[in-house]
Amino acid sequence: MLVAALGLTVLGFAFLVAAVATGQIGWAWACIAVGALGLLLLVIDLIRGRGSRGRSVDDPTGVAEEADAHTDG
Repeated sequence: MLVAALGLTVLGFAFLVAAVATGQIGWAWACIAVGALGLLLLVIDLIRGRGSRGRSVDDPTGVAEEADAHTDG
């Protein structure tokens, strides 16, 4: 998701350059829309990231916990 936000940032910058070069308001609105979409993706990524904070630092994937759960039975 961060890669998509980075791509939208580059696209938004291109729209900004086009808006300044041509003087057309449509490019500026496109820049604002792309920036808002990128910000939305970053917020979604931030919210998703908070759910995985409970995992161990040594095992960020949680594989060890799953392996322990299968060996208990």
